[in-house]
Amino acid sequence: MRLTHREKWLAGGLGVFVFAWAIYALGASPVLERIKTLNRVIPEKQSELEQVRAKADKYMALDAGIEELRARIVSQEQTFELYPFVEALIGKCGLSQNLETMNKQELDLGTDYRETVVEVSMKGLKLPQIVDFLLKLRSSEVVTGVKSLYIKKNLTDTNLLDSNLEISSLKLSQG
Repeated sequence: MRLTHREKWLAGGLGVFVFAWAIYALGASPVLERIKTLNRVIPEKQSELEQVRAKADKYMALDAGIEELRARIVSQEQTFELYPFVEALIGKCGLSQNLETMNKQELDLGTDYRETVVEVSMKGLKLPQIVDFLLKLRSSEVVTGVKSLYIKKNLTDTNLLDSNLEISSLKLSQG
């Protein structure tokens, strides 16, 4: 088969067009689509990265707080008992006449720690007395915390308050 000069140019041009289209369709187009997708996804992933960094910072702060608490628990005297401490603090604050009941409960928290909870019920208090007691409890050298605090008006005198609170302390288990 003989092709004219013009047909040869036409076939060559068509071949070059098909080759260029194939390179674009198989190489350039997927690359351009991928770049477009990445340009859309990168800002989303950067915001997710910032969220992860913020959570990591929060985790590190919480972990440091836990390590500080562990160190305080370890440094606390092994002979420390929460019940007599709370009883002495109530006397120190002048609330002995308001004390109604005190109950102690001990809980094992795994193999390393033990939690002691003292439930204190007091009647006929004024708000500054409760606040003073809580401030002295918080500023003490021992590791204590208030698990729950319930305050209500006294039934006989509405100017006074009744309170129930649970005070807890952590201690290393004797093993």
